[in-house]
Amino acid sequence: MADMIDLDLLWHDYLGISWTGALGVVLSTIVLYLFFSLLVHLAGTRLMATMGAASFVVLAVVGGVSARSMLGESPTMLGGLLVLNTLMVMEALMGSLRRVTHMLPAAVRRRPSVVMLEGRSLAGALHRRRLTESGLHDRLRAGGVLDPAEVELVILEERGSLTVVRRGDRIAPALVADVEGAELIPERLLAAA
Repeated sequence: MADMIDLDLLWHDYLGISWTGALGVVLSTIVLYLFFSLLVHLAGTRLMATMGAASFVVLAVVGGVSARSMLGESPTMLGGLLVLNTLMVMEALMGSLRRVTHMLPAAVRRRPSVVMLEGRSLAGALHRRRLTESGLHDRLRAGGVLDPAEVELVILEERGSLTVVRRGDRIAPALVADVEGAELIPERLLAAA
């Protein structure tokens, strides 16, 4: 039975990885993680806020290409474990970095943004966040908004979700203190402190 199982072949082709291969897997994973983090940062709001079939296809292809590129020429179990662990470490490091960036001046970092006020979308804010008016309307409908006139304020959050303040509602000033375009919000929409 032992003669039938080639342990060297099993280790080399399916389970193990050389030190050079391990270094290549880790470096590829780090570079691709940073590249796609930048890509999602630049286009993420649009991708996440209006997740349609095309966005899903793009993300699926990106995931497939990334996985194949990270694993190298001959994917193995240890190579896969290295990729997963490297991704987890990178995510932890990026999480720490995100906590530090909240200390940076607001002009330097991405903030939530006012994209609709008193039933009218703000074209400049939508453009800066790479979101179309029809994409905004899609999200509003999905959130139960049946008429733009019932909306006093819409804030596009950092991760692409929407905060909707409907006619007759108010929002606490502390909740909009760091929002891009907060100066445009009429006093009547702000709850008394």
